[in-house]
Amino acid sequence: MSDSQTDIWFDHQTLLRDTSLLLTVYDKSAQGVLDLALKEGYFEGIDPALLKWPLSQTADGPMGLEALGYRVKLIGAIYEGVPKLRDVRLTEAYQQFREVTPAYHESTKIYAQVKRDFLKRGAGTEDEFLKLYQTIYVQALRAANVYTPDEGEAALERARLSRVPLSHAVPVAERLKTVVPDDDPQWSECYQYQIGEEKHSGALREIFLDIAGRTLDYLAVGEHIAVRYNTYNNFAWFGSAIWKILSEAEFLVESVRLGDPPGVINHQLDGLKDEVLQGQGMMVEFFQAHQQDPTQLKPTGYWYGHPYTYLTRDMIDHAMKIIASSNRLIRRVKSARPSADSPTPDGTPTLQELTVPPLLDGTAKGCFLEFSHTGRNANHSNTQRIIKLGRWAAASWRLIRRKHEIEQEVLSESERLDEAWENNMVWAEKTLRIFGIEVRIKVDPAFREVADSLDLANGKQKVLFFPTHQSVFDHPVMYHVLQSQELLDALGWKTSRPCTFLSRSGLISYVAIRIGSWSTTLFGVSEQEFDRLLEDIDGYVVLPRSGDTGNATQRFADQLDQRPGIIYPAATVAAFGTQSIPLQHGLFSKIPPDVVIIPMAFRGIHSIWPKSPRRNIQINPGVVEVVISPPMSGETTLFPKRRTLRPQLEPAALFQAVQIVNLLNPDPKP
Repeated sequence: MSDSQTDIWFDHQTLLRDTSLLLTVYDKSAQGVLDLALKEGYFEGIDPALLKWPLSQTADGPMGLEALGYRVKLIGAIYEGVPKLRDVRLTEAYQQFREVTPAYHESTKIYAQVKRDFLKRGAGTEDEFLKLYQTIYVQALRAANVYTPDEGEAALERARLSRVPLSHAVPVAERLKTVVPDDDPQWSECYQYQIGEEKHSGALREIFLDIAGRTLDYLAVGEHIAVRYNTYNNFAWFGSAIWKILSEAEFLVESVRLGDPPGVINHQLDGLKDEVLQGQGMMVEFFQAHQQDPTQLKPTGYWYGHPYTYLTRDMIDHAMKIIASSNRLIRRVKSARPSADSPTPDGTPTLQELTVPPLLDGTAKGCFLEFSHTGRNANHSNTQRIIKLGRWAAASWRLIRRKHEIEQEVLSESERLDEAWENNMVWAEKTLRIFGIEVRIKVDPAFREVADSLDLANGKQKVLFFPTHQSVFDHPVMYHVLQSQELLDALGWKTSRPCTFLSRSGLISYVAIRIGSWSTTLFGVSEQEFDRLLEDIDGYVVLPRSGDTGNATQRFADQLDQRPGIIYPAATVAAFGTQSIPLQHGLFSKIPPDVVIIPMAFRGIHSIWPKSPRRNIQINPGVVEVVISPPMSGETTLFPKRRTLRPQLEPAALFQAVQIVNLLNPDPKP
């Protein structure tokens, strides 16, 4: 795709008002993808001159059936080749990630021990210790080795569909001034620390260089796997699956038209053609979204915001609609014209029913797919779902009624937060029971050692829980986890502590009920009243859906001094089972550096209440397995708060990588 094309944002509704512009932009985007596919080896052994995308419009008019058939073959080659290449790329990156993970967690323990010794000696304050470390961190970043991509990934990087690990942070660090001078006497002070049964000692500078080196290794491989996942799963696999449906439907329309069908079929053809055009407009948006500049804190498109998952959800729903329309058309044509099964001159059957891609119907094979022992384990009937939704509505009304009661009671702030927290816990447990959701909790074996080194048991650390976000049931599951004995034991806490959430406004819009101008929700209050109660009673921070979110994020960061926090920086819930969205790194630019981040992965939760189709109530019972990763130190991992390093791009990619490798099964599914 050309730079001039991608610098202008086109939404599909605008493009549909100008079909000529839509087709022109779509053709340019398609040719750009073909050029990339050639570099990645999808067309190995084929003359590059043959890889020309047939234009929708030429001087002689619209393209014919032969050109459309060629489109189907080109997209089919990409679609068939993506899963294998995806597996190879992700497996390679995952092996590197596994190798450096233990060293990173060990460095967290080293940092904590040295920091305690530094403070005990009276060598300085916590801020001064952090300043010393960050000086070395920036120096190590300047000298970091940037990964050298192969030809295929280099082409993706040039097309702005991928990036080289640390390629943003390293050149920025090279321009930063040194904060603590090299001749500061503290660099040569000797410190001791213990790992397992072994005792070690060294100069402060050398210890910090070791910690920073391990951290940068982890950041690099984390960004590597996150970027590859975004490229090969979210873009290539999902995109080619939708694209294949569009190309086959487009070919179908022209095939049937050549048969001089009766009027009723012509009417269906016109409708299907319009659906294909709308899908092509969505594909243009999709291509653009993946070319967004990842360093921007406020991107112009979708990739780092919740609208991206809305787009991909709508693409899935629209693709399913096209499949249904196409197959209805085929059945009607075959009933009216039995010869419709005859092959075309090139041997391609004219009318073949379209099928749902394996990625979208749960039958895909390969690595990094959902675990088979989690997720939906039965199917409720529609009657059962309606009954359960009714029971859930009653429980949700009681939740709100209790919030209003708490508001009327004369309570101190801590008492109000405790009462509100208990109210949410009760609602969460009822929700899980009503819908038959079993939650199993797995704490990483390395968790307790790291938590002990950070002294999380004293309750004075700033703790940020960081779960995946794939379902509307994430919140009740999260409440359940936060009061579980497994987590409390791992943290060394005696009881669950009221947390603050960074929440989006309109959180309950998915259960809104509208009749004419009247509206409410299954919670019995408006979305606006629900948001107010979250802030005034629960002490949460509600992000506006538009406008400046910086003030809300800063208020959330300030609350971490008093209470643990929870954020869902992956925007909204996932549109399909393996969708893992790049995290909104702008959130991490507001978080204090002395935070301890605890990633969590909710395996299997997507299939219990999927986002697609839109507004569905296909809720089913099942098992959610929550994997709790070892704590990650913000002091060692987040970049210093210098203006030019403000985008926490690489740390956010690392956090996404930790979620990916715990959420999905890295072993190949046969």
